[in-house]
Amino acid sequence: MNRSISNVRRKDDLDEYWFEKIAVTTKTAEEIREHTIPEDLSPVEKTLAMLDSRSDIQRVAGIRSIPSVIISDRNETFHRLLPKFKLIIEQTVDSGEHTVAAETIVSMIQQQSLSYTEFMSLFSQMICALVFPSTTNRFSLDFGDIWCQGLCNIIDAFPNTTSFTTLLDLIFNNSLHGSYVRDRLAIILAKLSCRLSSQTIENRLLPVFKNFINDTNADIRALACQKLPILAQSYNQMLNLILPLLVILSKDDNLTVRQTCFESLLDLSKNLNDSRSIEQVNNMIISLIKFGISSRTSKFVTTIALRLSDLCHALTIFQIDECKFIYEIFLRLSQEKNYPECRLACAKHFSSIIDYLGHDELANELEKLFSDLCNDKDTKICSTMLSTIINLTKLYNNNNKDKKYMSIIWSGFLSLLNNSNYNVMIAIATNLLNIFITFSRDQNEGFLYGSICSIPAIPDSEIFINQLLEYERRIFENTLSWRSCILCLQAFVQLPYLLSSEQIQTKILPRIFSRIYSKQVCVRETAVDSYIQLLRKIPRRSIRKNAFQKLKTELLLNKSYQWRIMYIRVCRQILVHYSKRFFKENFLDTILSIEYDPVLSVRIQLVPLLVEIKSILRLPADRQPISKIETMMGYFLADKTLTLHDLANNGLLQLDQIRSYNTASIFSNHSSDDNNDKKKENEEYFLDEIDASTRRSLNKSNDQYSISKRLTDTSISQKQTTSLRSAQLLKTSSDILQRKSSLPSDTNHEMQDRKISLTKQRRRQTLADNTVSTTSSSRLSNQTPTKKNSKGKNI
Repeated sequence: MNRSISNVRRKDDLDEYWFEKIAVTTKTAEEIREHTIPEDLSPVEKTLAMLDSRSDIQRVAGIRSIPSVIISDRNETFHRLLPKFKLIIEQTVDSGEHTVAAETIVSMIQQQSLSYTEFMSLFSQMICALVFPSTTNRFSLDFGDIWCQGLCNIIDAFPNTTSFTTLLDLIFNNSLHGSYVRDRLAIILAKLSCRLSSQTIENRLLPVFKNFINDTNADIRALACQKLPILAQSYNQMLNLILPLLVILSKDDNLTVRQTCFESLLDLSKNLNDSRSIEQVNNMIISLIKFGISSRTSKFVTTIALRLSDLCHALTIFQIDECKFIYEIFLRLSQEKNYPECRLACAKHFSSIIDYLGHDELANELEKLFSDLCNDKDTKICSTMLSTIINLTKLYNNNNKDKKYMSIIWSGFLSLLNNSNYNVMIAIATNLLNIFITFSRDQNEGFLYGSICSIPAIPDSEIFINQLLEYERRIFENTLSWRSCILCLQAFVQLPYLLSSEQIQTKILPRIFSRIYSKQVCVRETAVDSYIQLLRKIPRRSIRKNAFQKLKTELLLNKSYQWRIMYIRVCRQILVHYSKRFFKENFLDTILSIEYDPVLSVRIQLVPLLVEIKSILRLPADRQPISKIETMMGYFLADKTLTLHDLANNGLLQLDQIRSYNTASIFSNHSSDDNNDKKKENEEYFLDEIDASTRRSLNKSNDQYSISKRLTDTSISQKQTTSLRSAQLLKTSSDILQRKSSLPSDTNHEMQDRKISLTKQRRRQTLADNTVSTTSSSRLSNQTPTKKNSKGKNI
């Protein structure tokens, strides 16, 4: 869009943008003077001026500043500020100011600027009057709920040794029997029960709660039922007094009261240690569950489903076998299609049910239910099943169960991996790393704690790789959540513990390398990190060498400065994940060649990396690189750009603080870093040894094959030569017999002599053939190691 450029901005310059203009009203000089507070006032005077202001914002700011002012000038605050603060609370009709005032009192108590005695004399009467207003003001403005919560926070803010007897008396004196304030009384008494003696609870609080239980208002009965477990936590003997009240409430006509009683019994189950009480509570819980299921009330049924985990935990504590009952209830709740919250709760607590019923129960109907939940149309259920899969995998891994259950869980994860819903894909990205960790192979399998193995640790690994790469493509191309793409690439680092090294090399590495050229910088950087870490798990030196050479060619030698900056990122990750020896042998010379890069951003990114490189170099072996780094830093210091100049100046200071000489381990502060580097170096040597042994075994198998082939060819040729010679001898003998028959009788003696000589000739020929075969085989056996030795010399 073409616009004429002018020095004065037009009023309608921002009209075409999405945001709205903010209405600004000009203040008059009188209004400005009225709301202006002089800066030279003392903290107390300034706070008083803000409290007297007609501006709501200034009054709230003055109320918030009281805790800091009371520290600097305690006497003036108590004599001048707090009376004014109390007057504002009594007169204001703004709920926001009441909320800030309650928070201010809590802050003063927490910082021990306001003692219990001072609180009782200044604020207690006022707060109780606000919490329990008179009946004449029932329909006026009521801020009692704000101060009821504020009073509970005030009780928590005081030390544990504080005695609240006087506050309890004040509460009872101000409380009325109207139902609209009895709920606040129940809340405050339940909060105070943790700070009162057992005798006070039994004599003063318990009769009040008995009165609440007989109240005509069902909400008061439900609230009292909710607070009864808090009273029972005070001391164990209170259980015998609380249980009869819960028995009455469990038979209440109101469904809400029974539902609250069910939850209170589950909360109370943690404190039971008497067999009689356990049996009684268990029977009450079972009867309430049956009543809730039969009532078909959505809230009650949903509450049962939401508390399934607590129910299993309570039954485990009770040591009561209710497996059949829990199994039936769980199946029934999971089939409540009219109440989606029930199926969602069943998906969430699936692992708790399996843990209670037994690990062998993941079969038959529960296996089908698990598959149905993983393929459910509700995306919330599918997203919840991911955390359930993690919990189930941990459960079976800890107990070393049969692999068939792990395959069932893995099949559920594969079905979730095919889900194309946006919310499910985001949930998968969040839980992907934890899922890979739980399915990883044992550290005893393969090499380097299970990270290198020729056999995958999961079933149907090829199907999983295809689905995983398809999921990664969908989340990269079809969503704008780069955070999910980053989580997915970070999870790929764990794949060597699931797949074979060949699969990582041929399937995973090419995909991650393609993400290095993404348009999003955050995705590119994460792809570089994952690619560098995965290359470390490839036990083939040639593959790693070619990969690093490819990074150098396509990043360092690229015309775009952004890719040269990315190569600096590669070198930084090499410093983190590889040993110092590996970096110095493969990357030190290349990174020092960026000294005269024409782009300023590249030189700026290079400065902190030079400091990191200096920390791994040692004299006298690395004298030349250290000198080169100091020269480069001096060159950057002479640059006219202020940013690069400041960075180089700080870099030189850091270089001077780095010790480049070897010190004794006793005086070294980097022993842990040296141990980590030694560990990395040993792992690299181990990878090279695996690669060398693999090549030696491959060469040995090839040599054995060539030897056997040569021996086979030699034996065949010997058989052919022997057959030819025997055929020639047979032909010669037949010719002699024909000649013998054609000769006269006087030459018989001569023919006999020739026959004898022919027999001797055959014997000599047979002996010569045996000698030739023996000699040729011995020559072949002697020639083979000689050729191998000659190859070794050439290498």
